[in-house]
Amino acid sequence: MLNRSRIVAATGRRLVTVVESTALAQNMTVHVVKVGDRYYLIGGGSAGVTHIADVPSDAVDPYIETQRKALGEHRDAVLRLLQRFRQ
Repeated sequence: MLNRSRIVAATGRRLVTVVESTALAQNMTVHVVKVGDRYYLIGGGSAGVTHIADVPSDAVDPYIETQRKALGEHRDAVLRLLQRFRQ
């Protein structure tokens, strides 16, 4: 089960990647999916999966970069904390 939202920071390694998913209601979720170099908004629920819209890459790429940077900063902070305990 996914959390309320999920970011995949390493989207460059796979052909198909779920960039982010958000639950709208029980059994209803929207996903931003990257296929190759294109993004799609997909809805999923008990009735199946539906293409909602194409999403321009200029709306998604800056968001992904922001998330990558935040994840890197978080990782660096955790590593600094671990080093303090090792000393």
